[in-house]
Amino acid sequence: MIVVEALSAEHGDCLWIEWDDGPRRRRMLIDGGPGRRNALAQGLAARFARQPVGERDFELVVSTHIDDDHITGLLPLMAAPPAGFTTEEVWFNADHHLGADDTLGVHAANEFAELLRRKRLPWNTRRGGAAIATDEGRPPPAFAFPGGLTLTLLSPTRSGLRALRKTWRSTRPTARGPGDVLGAAEDARLDATSLPELAARPYRRDRSEANGSSIAFLAEHRDGSRVLFGADAHAETLVPALRRLWHGGGYPVALCKVPHHGSAHNVSPALVRALDCRHWLFCTNGGRGHARRWASGRSTHPSPEAVARILAQGPQRVPDAGGAHTTFWFNHRSPSTLRYDGESLRSLGLRTEYPADGAEGMTVVIENGEVTRGMT
Repeated sequence: MIVVEALSAEHGDCLWIEWDDGPRRRRMLIDGGPGRRNALAQGLAARFARQPVGERDFELVVSTHIDDDHITGLLPLMAAPPAGFTTEEVWFNADHHLGADDTLGVHAANEFAELLRRKRLPWNTRRGGAAIATDEGRPPPAFAFPGGLTLTLLSPTRSGLRALRKTWRSTRPTARGPGDVLGAAEDARLDATSLPELAARPYRRDRSEANGSSIAFLAEHRDGSRVLFGADAHAETLVPALRRLWHGGGYPVALCKVPHHGSAHNVSPALVRALDCRHWLFCTNGGRGHARRWASGRSTHPSPEAVARILAQGPQRVPDAGGAHTTFWFNHRSPSTLRYDGESLRSLGLRTEYPADGAEGMTVVIENGEVTRGMT
């Protein structure tokens, strides 16, 4: 069994993952969302408050990449960890993993790397301290963890890390990454009538070097449950890796954490076809400045084009069988996510799951390949 808790993280990612190992639970944390440097973000702080002090040991903490909506919330966790917090390993690609001669000009990344060095935490130990990366053309590397969980690395490639090195050098100590890559200049309405046109719109790939450096992987439990954690990875990196694992296409996963919060530039038709997946998890409240964007008619996450591609390209409902062929899971209620909860899309076989009224965060349980809603 794998339990995925998409914590409240505004426009970012913060995923608390647990898996069963007999009578005990093991856990990892993927990203910390945006936040302050001197205190845990609200969603992560609330989750630690619910966790017994004696059960705050992690097998792995992953900082997928250097964008502030993923890494900033990890800074206070490492600087002043909650009582009982330990981790067996940290995955994070910093300046020296890129082959750079000077340091990255991204303040949070530099600060996070310095914390790992100063506290002498086990850093990328499964790679002997080298980069967590794949080699193009070779089978993706797999790493076994206690409790019967295997992580198969899909992204980044070494060329993706080199691209980050070239772009992100800077002498400014507080330089930040680019804003969200949201898609079209204006949002479009998605319903049963507009879906074919939106799904057929030309796909334009994400060219952010920071996103291209994302650590993304498949997690597979010994009971057969399989989840793809897409971070903000490029589809052009994920698809070849998936094809090297599953030559026939349609790699079966029970749940996909949608790359880059459902951006039109990261959810390509090829990526949807490369997966056999009926459950898709969106981590977003709509994107940075989503309220202003929504009010002015500008683009917000998840993109209607990305959602249309999933519905048009994904598994289809068996005629006359009833029920949903696709389920979207959201960790926030906002106008940007609630727009997909309508009768028109339900008629196409879409089911939507949201936090309860007044709550935030979503828990999804994958057991023996079956996906259900958990307690949040």
